[in-house]
Amino acid sequence: MKKTLLILSVSVGVILSSCGDAKKTASTEEAGETAEATTESVTYNVNTDDSKVTWMGAKVLDGSHTGTVAITNGSLSAKDGVVESGSFSLDMTSITEVGNDNEEMVGKLMGHLKSADFFMVDTFPTASFEITSGGKDMVKGNLTIKGITKEIEIPVTTEITEGGMTASSKFAINRNDWGVTWGNNSTNKIDMLKDNFIKDEIEFDVMLVATK
Repeated sequence: MKKTLLILSVSVGVILSSCGDAKKTASTEEAGETAEATTESVTYNVNTDDSKVTWMGAKVLDGSHTGTVAITNGSLSAKDGVVESGSFSLDMTSITEVGNDNEEMVGKLMGHLKSADFFMVDTFPTASFEITSGGKDMVKGNLTIKGITKEIEIPVTTEITEGGMTASSKFAINRNDWGVTWGNNSTNKIDMLKDNFIKDEIEFDVMLVATK
């Protein structure tokens, strides 16, 4: 009876979380062709020290983790403040949690996320985003994680300065679309059940600081 109630509560939590986050989670399409900048555009190189990608994942019932992942390179091309093309890459081996002073817990979590349970960073050390269709407020791009590429549309806010450009975006993805699941290749029913305790959405806050 207790086991039945536990499974029921998890199932309800999954349904509620899916309904609450549906509007902000990017839908996916097949990978698109890479966008090319016009001759009138200006190309900016991403400053990896000043740029930042923050992620957040949460449990269905309570608790969440927030962290960062390092940007290794990138560029943006824009005309009159409108993004036309660009891309950036992430070092998935650098994924870490922030705001948690318990080093032992952080170490266990990162080991878990980097393992075959989730991101498999030994096999897939790099993730990337490559713009397929530019725009002023929204852009489309190919997001590649674990070797799986899907096209998504995300909001973008840009600011042009005398010497550079800043582009930012906040969006969420459904991790299942990129095979980021606990026990995905496991026949162990316990591992498969554990995945239900984790929300499907991973939220990202991206800020790219680029200079000419």
